[in-house]
Amino acid sequence: MILRFLAALALGAAGGALFWAVGAPLPWVLGAMIACAAGSIARLPIAASSATRRPMSAVIGVVLGSAFHPGLMTQAAEWIVPIALLPLFLASAAFLCVIYFRRVARFDPPTAYFAGMPGGIAEMVLMGSERGADERMVGLIHGARIFLVVFILPFLIRAFEADVHAPPFVTALAAPVTTEATGWPLLFWGLGCAVVGSLLGRTLRLPAWHLMGPLFVSALVHLTGLSDFHIPAWAVAAAQVGLGATIGCRFVGLDLATLARTLLLAAGSTAILLVITFGWAFAIGWATGLNPALVALAYSPGGVAEMSMVALSLSLEAGFVIVHHLVRVMLVIVGAPLSFRIMGAPR
Repeated sequence: MILRFLAALALGAAGGALFWAVGAPLPWVLGAMIACAAGSIARLPIAASSATRRPMSAVIGVVLGSAFHPGLMTQAAEWIVPIALLPLFLASAAFLCVIYFRRVARFDPPTAYFAGMPGGIAEMVLMGSERGADERMVGLIHGARIFLVVFILPFLIRAFEADVHAPPFVTALAAPVTTEATGWPLLFWGLGCAVVGSLLGRTLRLPAWHLMGPLFVSALVHLTGLSDFHIPAWAVAAAQVGLGATIGCRFVGLDLATLARTLLLAAGSTAILLVITFGWAFAIGWATGLNPALVALAYSPGGVAEMSMVALSLSLEAGFVIVHHLVRVMLVIVGAPLSFRIMGAPR
């Protein structure tokens, strides 16, 4: 398995270098994702490994935590409206997607319900399997949805934010791998946040603890002003390749017919979600003065790490995006099984 994951990383790095060369947004994630998805379809000997994925997730968590800063709390008052409206957005998005999977995909009620929830793959598969859903289809739909959102959204956001010029730290996230020096203070803070955060996340049983634990510890260090360290560009690029390769390898073992049907069904639900997302984003932006592109990333049906990386690459406030996605995850984890129990198997 380790050798197959190393092969996936090599293929992903090649794809990332190609996407960087053509100037694509978030090149190391998107390039690795597309290359490994193509390799999976071609049945190349590649695979994702949780044992090797966790250190890369920890690096990404530390990077995302470094997007926080002491002045961020002064902006928190501007976040009240979008956070307060987030449950309504989630309810409208889930309602339309569940109807889509019932009427168009003809899924059974539990499968349609958990495939249509805008939550994480692991949580929805686990909850769905406990309630009679087809866990394989739920996992495939959510995997394909994240794949499509991660691929499409950076181009859409870049179109809205074409005049954004990222600062050196953010530019480094999308730059080719360099040999940036790592002093002892950086090694102490970066490694310390990764190790302590991972242990804390696992002890507290946080969802995606290998990402969330380091993110929380790194955010605390930066919010309190203990340090303003940033991870070297080469380490960030390597972690991004690992993230993209993991997403691409979710299609390993699928036959073309199943893959085509899954992508087609996921494309329909993704289109619904993106239309709703941008509709809410423009409405909230008009009402509050917030950047609609920033709100769209905060409300988007992608993962915490992926959407936050897009925000960083475009010099948008990643802390805003991270907080909203964490709230989204908590709302879905609590609300999805509760509403399922209240309504029975939603029909």
